[in-house]
Amino acid sequence: MPTEKKKLDYKWIILVLCVMMNFVCLGFCSSNKGIYLAAITDALGIKRSLFAINDSCRFIASAVVNLFFGALIVKVGIRKMTGIGFVCTALAMVLYAVAENVLVFYIGGTFLGIGLAFTTTSITGTIVRRWFHKDIGKYTGIVFASNGVGAALASQIASPMIHQEGNPFGYRQAYWVVVAIVVVTGILVVALLREEPKESLTASAAVNSKRRGTDWYGIDFCAARKKTYFYLAAAVVLISGVCLQGISSVYIAHLTDIGMRPEFTAALASLFALLLTASKLLVGWMYDRFGISTVMVVCPLAAVIALVLLAILGATPGGMALAVLFAVLFAVSMPLETLVIPLLVNDLFGSVAFDKMLGIFSAINYVGYALGAPVANLSYDISGSYKFALLLSSVFMLLGCLAFRFVLKEVARMKIQQQVKEN
Repeated sequence: MPTEKKKLDYKWIILVLCVMMNFVCLGFCSSNKGIYLAAITDALGIKRSLFAINDSCRFIASAVVNLFFGALIVKVGIRKMTGIGFVCTALAMVLYAVAENVLVFYIGGTFLGIGLAFTTTSITGTIVRRWFHKDIGKYTGIVFASNGVGAALASQIASPMIHQEGNPFGYRQAYWVVVAIVVVTGILVVALLREEPKESLTASAAVNSKRRGTDWYGIDFCAARKKTYFYLAAAVVLISGVCLQGISSVYIAHLTDIGMRPEFTAALASLFALLLTASKLLVGWMYDRFGISTVMVVCPLAAVIALVLLAILGATPGGMALAVLFAVLFAVSMPLETLVIPLLVNDLFGSVAFDKMLGIFSAINYVGYALGAPVANLSYDISGSYKFALLLSSVFMLLGCLAFRFVLKEVARMKIQQQVKEN
């Protein structure tokens, strides 16, 4: 008898779609934004400090929509939300391409914040968790790692257009190319995306505190908000967002201020981007193998050491070696801003309120983003250096690491109690 051909499990198509969403929306529309900065501000005569408010508009918009993420998932559905996300992202790129003043860039930033909330971190974290019952960290890591690859490719495509000799508005051509890429990708993703597998992950979730990289039933939002560890975990996420986003936005400026050559800082930034892609895969594997407890020790401590190194190094051969070590350690810490958020919510709160809790914690994370750069630059304005911000951030990251040990103890106790009830 002829053997029946095995059908392709649709979850692999879903994984590819999630990779495409992060590859295009984050890689082409967010991670490479720095290559546009000088060209736009020079061509339009806009002060860079005023142009930077565009990012604040983006992060605030993302924070606001993520507060309603759980309700939107229920009322609108993943597929329609993703479609809206692609439309908003494409519209943001159109506004950037035609803008003549900062106000239009601010409006574009707002649309970009909404678009990325519906196409990247929150939505893809939810999709992966619905379609994959185990090894969640590995697959989430693959999805988020695509961001760095997309950014590297986007830079190669956009940079020659931006830096056309005799054409200060070449950046507009680059944005129109990005619009076309976003639209084509969006049509393909929305056409193939499905809400969830026939056997819902939420319905099949069970308490299992020993196995790594899987799920448990958890507690609903009303119960969670009465727990001390809910607020402590939220504080840790906020602090991480402020410290990591703040320093990532100024570390090149700090290295330049202390005398590092531009060629070296540019090479270091490229190295950091490549390391960040690898670190997301590493942290995803670490989560599946050792659990969130290990992740929330390794990543914050890597940040602590990295920030101290950056504060003490100088423009010497030894300082350059320390700067490379900083890039390695800081890359290990940066998944706390993206990949770790859905994994953390999965472990702390389980399946029953996952979408709502992911939206809340993503919103808190974006608030940290919005505060990060202004806080770091305020330190510079006051002291004339970023050293105080670096050292203070290292202290807060260490305190956050210690506080999370209490969070994990409370969650472990609650899992045991729920397991006893189930049995």
